[in-house]
Amino acid sequence: MKFTDTMRNLSIALFIFLLGKVAFAQSITSNSPYSSFGLGEYGGLDHAVFSGIGNSNITLQDSMVLNFNNPSSYNTLAKGQPLFSLGLSSRLSNYSENGVKDFGSITGIQHFALAFPFAKNFGIAFGLKPYSRRGYEFSSRVKIDDDSIYYSYGGSGSINEAFMGFSANVLNFKGARLSLGGNAGFLFGAVTNTRKAGIIESGITDNGYSGGVSTKSLRAKSFHYEVGLSYEQRINEKHLLGLYAVIDPHQKINGSYEDGLFYTGNINFGNGYDTLSYNDTLTGNVTNIPTYTVGLKYTLSGKGRKGQTNELNSEVSFHLTYSMSDWSKYEDNFDPHFTNTFLNTQKYTFGVQYTPETDFINKRVSTKFFHRVRYRVGTYYFTLPYETNGQQVTDFGTTFGFGFPIAIQKTLSSINLGFSVGNRGTSDSQDLKEQYYGINIGVSIAPGTDRWFRKRKLN
Repeated sequence: MKFTDTMRNLSIALFIFLLGKVAFAQSITSNSPYSSFGLGEYGGLDHAVFSGIGNSNITLQDSMVLNFNNPSSYNTLAKGQPLFSLGLSSRLSNYSENGVKDFGSITGIQHFALAFPFAKNFGIAFGLKPYSRRGYEFSSRVKIDDDSIYYSYGGSGSINEAFMGFSANVLNFKGARLSLGGNAGFLFGAVTNTRKAGIIESGITDNGYSGGVSTKSLRAKSFHYEVGLSYEQRINEKHLLGLYAVIDPHQKINGSYEDGLFYTGNINFGNGYDTLSYNDTLTGNVTNIPTYTVGLKYTLSGKGRKGQTNELNSEVSFHLTYSMSDWSKYEDNFDPHFTNTFLNTQKYTFGVQYTPETDFINKRVSTKFFHRVRYRVGTYYFTLPYETNGQQVTDFGTTFGFGFPIAIQKTLSSINLGFSVGNRGTSDSQDLKEQYYGINIGVSIAPGTDRWFRKRKLN
């Protein structure tokens, strides 16, 4: 009887069941006014591990981390061990513009994935992650004689990606390792913009405004792919240098479009609409934003002192990434009046991870808890594709985080926490500004090295 096959089949069956439940429950929205553009807002729900090192998300390759941001990393996981990964994220935002303040929050599943290496030089992964999201609401009033017109703008929805990835180690010679990989996924979900206009009659103080409602929804049903590369060179026992790259090329995102116009006696009562026009037969595509990311990692290993006699196997790694997105390639074939006014964007990230004891599994008895923790800190600077009053919107923040290994029965499981504090806006004090706080939790679950995948025999 092969215990290995039994546990692997049960693990995969459980994962597929949970993935299906999450896929139907996943309905992530944004809390950002910027999500009204294009397919919504990309990012913003961060991975707990990478958010600790400034969102340098393609350079960290670790047997305890499932890095689906760089698909060339799957074969670097510990041999013979599947790795379950689940991430939850929250973002709390304070908005201000011209003295007006508001608060918004979002909490959602950042990812749900499973990966495992096989046949010595290969790795595979599959799971579910958000692709883009939309969520905003704001209103205004315009005075006309004795009455006023109330305008309300809102958006909701999300597009998710069910993906499967594969990686292969194509070179492993004299301290050099080159891996290639790719993710192929299916995008699904819908994002909606809603505009309401109602007449505020003189003397009426409730919210029962009669008027019109316009809805425009885009439903995605399309394939999507990205490719990654990792090259690591072991200079000597203490020094390692890594170069990484990920390309998300220009692709069409197919889908359908719904456009409706309605009249109602109460624009805030969704069940009382009279349809003036409705079209749900439009099919076509929009395009993604081609993105090119490169990264550099330098790792220094050494011996640290612990008391008078024992030594720690310490390690510190430095992570630097640069990313460029070409927004000039974005197209919307559903809207004949669409004009691309987006700006190209760039991202700079830097982070540091320090581990006092890397061999915590074999030394879990002799080391203290704080020796096994992975300490992370980082910073980032983004430019966004939006412009206000001639200035491009920027996003700057600092991060920190912790990784807590679960040193029980030689398992590679861990719990990770990542925190970020940042600001979005321009230098103009009158423009929209966002100060936000990110809280990210990640759980990685792996079997013990001496239990799940050992072949056993019945007596």
